[in-house]
Amino acid sequence: LEPLAQKAREAEEAQKSEAERLTGQLTAAEERSAAFQQRAVRAEVRALAANEFADPEDAAAFLSLDGYVSDDGEV
Repeated sequence: LEPLAQKAREAEEAQKSEAERLTGQLTAAEERSAAFQQRAVRAEVRALAANEFADPEDAAAFLSLDGYVSDDGEV
Protein backbone atom coordinates (compact mmCIF):
# COMPACT_ATOMS: atom_id res chain seq x y z
CA LEU A 1 0.00 0.00 0.00
CA GLU A 2 2.87 2.40 0.81
CA PRO A 3 4.50 2.15 -2.66
CA LEU A 4 1.14 2.96 -4.24
CA ALA A 5 0.69 5.98 -1.98
CA GLN A 6 4.22 7.13 -2.84
CA LYS A 7 3.46 6.87 -6.58
CA ALA A 8 0.27 8.87 -6.08
CA ARG A 9 2.21 11.60 -4.25
CA GLU A 10 4.83 11.66 -7.01
CA ALA A 11 2.15 11.94 -9.71
CA GLU A 12 0.46 14.76 -7.82
CA GLU A 13 3.80 16.52 -7.34
CA ALA A 14 4.59 16.22 -11.06
CA GLN A 15 1.36 18.02 -11.95
CA LYS A 16 2.15 21.03 -9.74
CA SER A 17 3.73 24.10 -11.23
CA GLU A 18 7.24 25.13 -10.21
CA ALA A 19 5.79 27.99 -8.13
CA GLU A 20 3.49 25.59 -6.27
CA ARG A 21 6.39 23.23 -5.55
CA LEU A 22 8.60 26.07 -4.32
CA THR A 23 5.79 27.47 -2.17
CA GLY A 24 5.32 24.05 -0.58
CA GLN A 25 9.03 23.72 0.06
CA LEU A 26 9.18 27.21 1.58
CA THR A 27 6.24 26.46 3.87
CA ALA A 28 7.86 23.23 5.05
CA ALA A 29 11.17 25.03 5.67
CA GLU A 30 9.43 27.76 7.67
CA GLU A 31 7.67 25.14 9.80
CA ARG A 32 10.97 23.38 10.49
CA SER A 33 12.60 26.69 11.38
CA ALA A 34 9.82 27.56 13.83
CA ALA A 35 10.13 24.13 15.46
CA PHE A 36 13.91 24.56 15.84
CA GLN A 37 13.42 28.01 17.37
CA GLN A 38 10.95 26.59 19.90
CA ARG A 39 13.42 23.86 20.82
CA ALA A 40 16.21 26.41 21.23
CA VAL A 41 14.10 28.60 23.49
CA ARG A 42 13.02 25.64 25.63
CA ALA A 43 16.64 24.49 25.94
CA GLU A 44 17.79 27.99 26.90
CA VAL A 45 15.03 28.33 29.51
CA ARG A 46 15.83 24.91 31.00
CA ALA A 47 19.52 25.77 31.17
CA LEU A 48 18.90 29.10 32.87
CA ALA A 49 16.33 27.60 35.25
CA ALA A 50 18.45 24.61 36.25
CA ASN A 51 19.71 26.34 39.40
CA GLU A 52 16.46 28.09 40.31
CA PHE A 53 13.80 25.39 39.88
CA ALA A 54 13.55 21.88 41.30
CA ASP A 55 12.38 20.82 37.84
CA PRO A 56 13.67 23.09 35.02
CA GLU A 57 10.68 22.05 32.88
CA ASP A 58 8.51 24.05 35.30
CA ALA A 59 10.10 27.27 34.07
CA ALA A 60 9.11 26.52 30.48
CA ALA A 61 5.60 25.64 31.61
CA PHE A 62 5.09 28.96 33.42
CA LEU A 63 6.59 31.28 30.78
CA SER A 64 5.21 32.42 27.44
CA LEU A 65 8.13 31.21 25.32
CA ASP A 66 7.03 32.97 22.13
CA GLY A 67 8.37 36.30 23.35
CA TYR A 68 11.96 35.10 23.68
CA VAL A 69 12.87 34.95 19.98
CA SER A 70 13.77 38.13 18.12
CA ASP A 71 12.74 38.80 14.53
CA ASP A 72 16.16 37.63 13.35
CA GLY A 73 15.84 34.35 15.26
CA GLU A 74 18.06 35.24 18.20
CA VAL A 75 17.10 33.56 21.49
